[in-house]
Amino acid sequence: MWKTHLKQAFGIVDKRFAGHPMDQKKAQEARKIIKRDGVTWAEIEAEITRILQGATLVHVQEQMAEARKYFKL
Repeated sequence: MWKTHLKQAFGIVDKRFAGHPMDQKKAQEARKIIKRDGVTWAEIEAEITRILQGATLVHVQEQMAEARKYFKL
């Protein structure tokens, strides 16, 4: 379930993490579930890598940094 919310926290076109109000709402829901379920950063990182498949390395690194900051992991 957390994977669905995490995926929805990325923009459909720009693939930016929580860059739009609806994406921010999904990120909040994902964070709540991730904390509740004890999901590790390694699991989150693997899922973000999958979500951003096909994006440039720079974009992946930038979004990973934003997500790490957001999840405080």
